[in-house]
Amino acid sequence: MKHLRAESHGAVAQRAGNAAARHWATAVKGVRAALNTAHALPAPVLRAATGAARRLGAGELVPAWADDIPRGGPARPAPRRPAEPRAVFFAACIGSVFAPEAAPGGAAGSAAAFLRLCDRAGVPITVPGELAGLCCGTPWQSKGYTTGYRTMASRTLKVLWEASGHGRLPVVCDASSCTHGLEQLPDALPEPDRARFASLRFVDSVVFTADHLLPALPEPRRLRSLALHPTCSTVHLGIESALRTLAAAVGDEVTVPDNWGCCAFAGDRGLLHPEVTAAATAAQAAEITAGTYDAYASCNRTCEMGMTRATGRPYRHVLELLDEATARSTEVTP
Repeated sequence: MKHLRAESHGAVAQRAGNAAARHWATAVKGVRAALNTAHALPAPVLRAATGAARRLGAGELVPAWADDIPRGGPARPAPRRPAEPRAVFFAACIGSVFAPEAAPGGAAGSAAAFLRLCDRAGVPITVPGELAGLCCGTPWQSKGYTTGYRTMASRTLKVLWEASGHGRLPVVCDASSCTHGLEQLPDALPEPDRARFASLRFVDSVVFTADHLLPALPEPRRLRSLALHPTCSTVHLGIESALRTLAAAVGDEVTVPDNWGCCAFAGDRGLLHPEVTAAATAAQAAEITAGTYDAYASCNRTCEMGMTRATGRPYRHVLELLDEATARSTEVTP
């Protein structure tokens, strides 16, 4: 499918995809601003406008407006350059595009939660100064924008290569699908660049937290019950056990539905074709809504959006829940 999409794009489309890759920080700011502006407008006006655009042939570009589409998210983390870092943090841009699910007292998202957990555990982390313009490349790869994909792969890998001390430090990402995307980035480049970056190590934040942070964190204040949604990427990465470990650290009873499966949100698919997500999640949603849980968790922002829409329950990144559960009374959690 990716090959067919690439073949369908002409030179103009490929140049547009490449321009987006070269100016990604600006593009993300634009999307955030557009989402915030949209929330300030009357919903009927937005539904009429997006509906008209889709009827005119923009069904693969413009989602139908829905009240549950989040606002724009927070800016990606500011640079950090500690003396003896244990890892490099690659905060996924999807957490900046979409605001986190609302929570009592507010919520700052998985990136802020991860950095607070690192501080709390005494684990110094590097954050590259160029982070705002970087991406795992998945938007370009999945849509067949090959030129833009190579541009983003080259830029991102070069920055991470230097930040990691030429592969000495692991690169940690806070969205499972983006961790999976980072692992595939070297394949976008020709040899010898592919071999040059082969020693880069990409680790999902769930795994890094379970292995390096959880043992050093204060005893969590536990919830009685937690509903957990693993993602397709946790299966691809083989990290479901680490996800369950973090969930078990937060909740006494952790439930993964028997009907668990792909939420089919797939980046922007759930926004452009919500009927697909509705069909894919129907059985799992029925199982979830038949019970009551103190919290609902996953590890990827768009999957959280898909499950929140399917169930009407607030799905959040498991790191956000762990952050709140381990915060001391003297700390302030945004």
